[in-house]
Amino acid sequence: MQTLQQLLELIKIEDQARLCVSRSEAQRCIKRAEEVRQQLWGSSQAIHFTTSHQ
Repeated sequence: MQTLQQLLELIKIEDQARLCVSRSEAQRCIKRAEEVRQQLWGSSQAIHFTTSHQ
């Protein structure tokens, strides 16, 4: 359950970063998101998912 809570927190933080009105505020959100990613996967790199349509 801890992982699910961290994923939900990560989504919330990333949404907040998109809505920030100042660069410094967005940078704080991004830094928090990187910390959550580090806890989840041991890396702060974003994971991009792709789908293939046939």
